[in-house]
Amino acid sequence: MSVDALFRPFQVKSLKMPNRIVMAPMTRSFSPGGVPTSDVAGYYRRRAEGGVGLIITEGTVVERPAARNDPKVPVFHGEALPEWKKVVDEVHAAGGLIAPQLWHVGSARGRVRTGPRSARSTAPRASPPPANASWSR
Repeated sequence: MSVDALFRPFQVKSLKMPNRIVMAPMTRSFSPGGVPTSDVAGYYRRRAEGGVGLIITEGTVVERPAARNDPKVPVFHGEALPEWKKVVDEVHAAGGLIAPQLWHVGSARGRVRTGPRSARSTAPRASPPPANASWSR
């Protein structure tokens, strides 16, 4: 079987890729305070320079209570968005394509501590919690 198709341009509707090589997301926890740095931009730029057709970023959390479990996982809202624009601009300048992996770690029982703000999980439940559950109050 030939692998030549991996290296040919590929198009699905309006998405035009230089090849079929896609970098899967990997959580790296390299964004202090949830804001990507120039190191993050360089990391993704180097992947684009290496010929990756489409980069899916590490998990980026949505603006929801209990959405993340690590304060160094980047957020995809607020003050982080201008920094993500720099990441995108660097990847595009290197001829690459990039998309965020939007992430929510799911329902966590009790308090979730992710920095200055702690939040109770707001995920829906299939049934009410037991009356004696301390985390339900």
